[in-house]
Amino acid sequence: MRLRIFGAVCMMILLAGCYGSREISSENLSSLYHQGEHLFHPEFSVYHFTPDSAHLFIKLNTEEFLKIRQADDGFLALFSIRCRLVESYESSVTLDSTGADFSAGPANEQTKMKLLIVDFKVPKQGDFLLSCSVIDRNKKVIEDFYINVAHNSRQSRQNFLATSAATGLPLMRNYISATDSFRISFRDYEVKKIFVRMYTRHFPLAAPPYSFDIHNDFDYKPDSSFTITNDDSTVLNFPSEGIYHFQVDTSSYDGLSLYRFNGGFPAVTTPDQMIEATRYITSKKEFEELSTNPQKKVAVDKFWLDIGGNPDRTRTLIKKYYSRIQEANRLFSSFTEGWRTDRGMVYIVFGPPNFVYKSSTSESWIYGQPNNAMSLNFFFPRVNNPFTDNDFSLSRAPIYESSWFRAVDLWREGRAFGY
Repeated sequence: MRLRIFGAVCMMILLAGCYGSREISSENLSSLYHQGEHLFHPEFSVYHFTPDSAHLFIKLNTEEFLKIRQADDGFLALFSIRCRLVESYESSVTLDSTGADFSAGPANEQTKMKLLIVDFKVPKQGDFLLSCSVIDRNKKVIEDFYINVAHNSRQSRQNFLATSAATGLPLMRNYISATDSFRISFRDYEVKKIFVRMYTRHFPLAAPPYSFDIHNDFDYKPDSSFTITNDDSTVLNFPSEGIYHFQVDTSSYDGLSLYRFNGGFPAVTTPDQMIEATRYITSKKEFEELSTNPQKKVAVDKFWLDIGGNPDRTRTLIKKYYSRIQEANRLFSSFTEGWRTDRGMVYIVFGPPNFVYKSSTSESWIYGQPNNAMSLNFFFPRVNNPFTDNDFSLSRAPIYESSWFRAVDLWREGRAFGY
């Protein structure tokens, strides 16, 4: 996301669909990880309904847009979506551009969320990037968002459509709860069966950035498997936690993955979850004592009160820490909860980065200023993972050790690093 404020002339040019070419990889995209700076909080999902065309589903909160009187139409929000399909963050070549204008009147809690659909062309196979601007035409402000477009095989994840069994509307996220009932369909209805493989895996917590992090190879043997018909007739509900992988051809690993995490996800709600999430700022002995304490609520409350020193400061510290946990879950979840990943670890301990540069193969985070010897730099190469395009692994190095312990010590003194 990037926020832009335009004058009337620039707004007219933008609404006419005239985009300036730019390489997104050279832009600071740190605002993507600063939720407090967002004016809009859209959710996006892509579905390729033909071999060369796709729906972009956009879920918007219309209360986030300025409503002003529009002649005889009463108070209306006027907003637009403008999208540009490019080959990658590093490319400024436009493969397709599209957009649409919308309006919304006064809404209540049941009607304020609006689902929009914008279609775009995908002229060839590959992995691409959709750059989308959400525009409040009354307020004359624009925010930019970026959506990965997977179109590299017949059973790419975006050739599947997951919809709510209750509403028929598309699911806008890749995780489900124990109470969600939904349907899965594949674009080609000549395919009669969809194979579902379920994996129960417990992935280790991300290791500190100064230590080497060694993981065993993923065991692709499923814990269970079954088939469903590709006709929208099967209503699914997954009470058990795990990875659910949907395929029409089991000779490759491509397909759609949905994740069942703990109750309350992406929030951390139980004493057990709250204790587990302290691991980044506790010693091994301290963490074991917290984990084995039979009175976990009492133990975790005492842990934070000892750090905070007084109730008011403790409440503030708890809010900051677990807000970062929840935001890491929202931003970085894939095959495991976002707070347990490398990016989640860095985000929680150090806070949102000042600079973020994205490419098709990596992310670079900077705390401080670019090219400053005092700044802290983290590099995250993308991992080739058949279950997700949101898996990035930190390039670890011993140089991070002093910075890590300095940040942890600040937390232990009752101060959040990065604030």
